[in-house]
Amino acid sequence: MEVIFDIALLLSEGGFVRQVEFGSKLGENSEIRMVCRNLIGQKLSEVSSMVFRPEAGEVQWLERRFSYISFQVFYGICLLLRQESVREKLMEAVLDQSPNVIQLYAQDGTIQFFNKASKHLLGISLKESVEGQNLLDIFHVDPNYSAILTVLRNLSNVHHRYDRYKSTTGKDLMTVTEGYPVFREDGSILGAVSVEQDMNAVKSQISELKQIEEILTRHMTERFAVSKEVHYTFDDLIGSSGALQNTIQLAKRMAERDINILIQGETGSGKEIFAQSIHQYSSRRREKFIAVNCAAFPESLIESMLFGTVKGAFTGSSDQIGLIEAANHGTLFLDEVNSMSSAMQAKLLRVLQEHTLQRIGSTKYIPVDVRVISSTNEDAYVMSQNGKMRQDLFFRLASVIIEIPPLRNRLEDLPELVHFFIDNYPQYAGMPIRKITPGFWQRLREHQWPGNVRELFHILGYAMSLSKDGTLDESDFPYYFLRHAKKDSVLQQHPQPLVTEVPNKNEKGLTELVNEYEKSILWETYQACGKNVTKAAAKLHLSRQNFQYHLRKFGIKEEKE
Repeated sequence: MEVIFDIALLLSEGGFVRQVEFGSKLGENSEIRMVCRNLIGQKLSEVSSMVFRPEAGEVQWLERRFSYISFQVFYGICLLLRQESVREKLMEAVLDQSPNVIQLYAQDGTIQFFNKASKHLLGISLKESVEGQNLLDIFHVDPNYSAILTVLRNLSNVHHRYDRYKSTTGKDLMTVTEGYPVFREDGSILGAVSVEQDMNAVKSQISELKQIEEILTRHMTERFAVSKEVHYTFDDLIGSSGALQNTIQLAKRMAERDINILIQGETGSGKEIFAQSIHQYSSRRREKFIAVNCAAFPESLIESMLFGTVKGAFTGSSDQIGLIEAANHGTLFLDEVNSMSSAMQAKLLRVLQEHTLQRIGSTKYIPVDVRVISSTNEDAYVMSQNGKMRQDLFFRLASVIIEIPPLRNRLEDLPELVHFFIDNYPQYAGMPIRKITPGFWQRLREHQWPGNVRELFHILGYAMSLSKDGTLDESDFPYYFLRHAKKDSVLQQHPQPLVTEVPNKNEKGLTELVNEYEKSILWETYQACGKNVTKAAAKLHLSRQNFQYHLRKFGIKEEKE
């Protein structure tokens, strides 16, 4: 219910305050209540702290501003004070600043508020009040087509309603309107809001949006591209599996050659770690490494972000260096390069072919010497064949392809990865992890790991948070993870010891601990399979050649089959 007054002062015929009443929560303020009660017996005109402005119908008092009305009662005068609504005036000011035509209506179609843009559109003086008039008193429109009347009739939104009509001031209007009903807390209709745009408003907004676009273009580099200290090297890649080590060796050899490299790997497999490692291992290690997330670029901004702009290229543009130019003499990492449009791929191809670029709006060619490392989470060759990536761009980017093996193809790296996470992120667990149950290892080996190492670390963080008594058990996994685990596993057929101890890392080094664990898994599986290399390799999801490599690595003599 709307409050009619905040403070009521009952005065005698002589102007003395006889009584004070409160009509709102303002009276709950003990300080205000005391000041008001001290007025009783005083002549209101002699209260110096109360300044009346009759021409505006306002009074300033208690460091507040009130509107007021007074009327005669049988025993004197009643003065009703209503505190100025700061929130309402601020909201009105915001609406007046909008270039859109914003209008507020009550449920019966009477006008509650027109912002300045509305009055300007209609040719109405800003001083003229239209509140209280009906919509049909202002607009010559078909009631069955009117956006606002449709909203109030159907109690639902109206989108992009085109209308051509006349105002009562004689102006021909063409607008596109959005209309929205407004409901009370009990679900009853309170009124409706309309937001209209005409051609002049649209043109004005396009100009402003271009200026905003230029500002964002200038500053979005920090979000979408990072020139940073490179933190990762090949030493940060965890895993002793043949698959991973072969990939690392290939990457090291290619890093020393100044050629473009395409890294191919599933989400979460470590593509940026490889990219940074290659840069660190190359002759350009002392130059900039610029990482660009191509998938994060809005299509409308990608060209100016990569190539830069000159002042006057478009409204609001300025001289701005592009990301390719920023990486000059260093390494440009194009993450998820396959997300680029075909048109953008063609422009990138020209830079790679000519080793020059033009900023947008410039006729000047700028030479660039940049090594491009790109990445994709799909098969780049297949994409080059089905049109998702230009073939000529594929040939330029993929002087060599480094394919990162997914975690499911190198499950022998699980112990190293698990112990690395436990040792480096102890804050996830309530107490140090000392034991890992066979069921825990079994679930890890059964999972397909579509999110690769990133998913593994997420699962480990979750499990450590739920762990009790320093033990990781399969009950600590999230439900969705358990739901998708395989039913069959090597460990179900050949049970491991009841509990795997996690020795104190200060007693033995991580590599030594992992090697011991890996050796025990290999030896027990090899024995369980009757020392048959082919069967044992299959049980551990390894190739025969890889299994033999591990036998030699741990000095286990291979029995002839």
